[in-house]
Amino acid sequence: MKNIDKELVEWAVNKIQTEYREDVSLLIGQVGGGKIPTDEQNMVFDFFVPATERGNQLARTFIIEDMGYDLYPISWERLERIANIEEPQMIFAFARGEVIYAKRKEEKDRFENLKAEMLLKLQDSTFHTPKSLEFLETAQEIFQTMLFEESLCKVRKAAGGVCCYLMNSIAMVNGTYLKSGYMNLTDNLHVMKDYPCEFEKAFTEMLSEREIAAVKKRVYELIRITRNFLMQRIKTEGEKTGEPNFEDLVMWYQEMRYTFRRLAYFTGIDSVEDSYLLGCYLQIEFDAVQEDFNLKKMDLLSAFDKENLHGFAKKAEEIENYIVEVLEESNAPQNRYASFSEFAKENG
Repeated sequence: MKNIDKELVEWAVNKIQTEYREDVSLLIGQVGGGKIPTDEQNMVFDFFVPATERGNQLARTFIIEDMGYDLYPISWERLERIANIEEPQMIFAFARGEVIYAKRKEEKDRFENLKAEMLLKLQDSTFHTPKSLEFLETAQEIFQTMLFEESLCKVRKAAGGVCCYLMNSIAMVNGTYLKSGYMNLTDNLHVMKDYPCEFEKAFTEMLSEREIAAVKKRVYELIRITRNFLMQRIKTEGEKTGEPNFEDLVMWYQEMRYTFRRLAYFTGIDSVEDSYLLGCYLQIEFDAVQEDFNLKKMDLLSAFDKENLHGFAKKAEEIENYIVEVLEESNAPQNRYASFSEFAKENG
């Protein structure tokens, strides 16, 4: 088949100029967009930005000989969401997109500024680290649903979704994006500054599995590998930023102090259910502050034993004593008062 990329771009620009001049803001293309390597890697149209509702009518999907084409609309609002990394599968199309046609210079500048803002966000750890964790959480949610699937087709489909989000998570914490979207996932790893070495091997092994249980096991392993990698990266970044603000930990402990007291009470009266639930609540809080303040692991729930709530209470007391010790060493203001009169005197 004769290559017609140039003719199609010219057709699209002419269509806009003659029929949709006031209705289309931009026509965006990219070199070799979506093509297989054996096809010519020319500039091809990708999407357009409507200026009016009528502009959406420019959308086309069609086949010429054996080639399929898709000219689709993306609104300014959606472009802003993509620039805010809310649609990771679309980042590469936006980042690689080039303006083929612009209604006015202002529209072209707006597009280029959005792209520049997105690339700056990717370099900002205060932005890309939470996004990385968000993508990991999405992967884990897909996996949770996948556990209940009993069709190999559905399990493999879910596994693909998990892997894409995990790869986006790894890319994000590196301050970059997947250059080929959902394609060439492991190739993307090799151009990153830091990535979990075991990921590629586990991914390859997952592709070889033929049994549902085996696929699920491999996907779990991929999540575990990615999660451990991210936690280590985040911990290292936290150490580079210096000491955390222990005044925040003081405020957290002051809120938790009554929960410790409640746990002591319910373990004291052998209330198994309430002791367990309070322990779960405290464990969630421990895990959160452990990461934020570089504390040692505080494992309360492993000590839970319905036949020995006294031992459970003792473990909670040990953890509380450790937290108090950390706070005292930090020299952060404690806001402790021996009596109400002392409190009233200082806070009158």
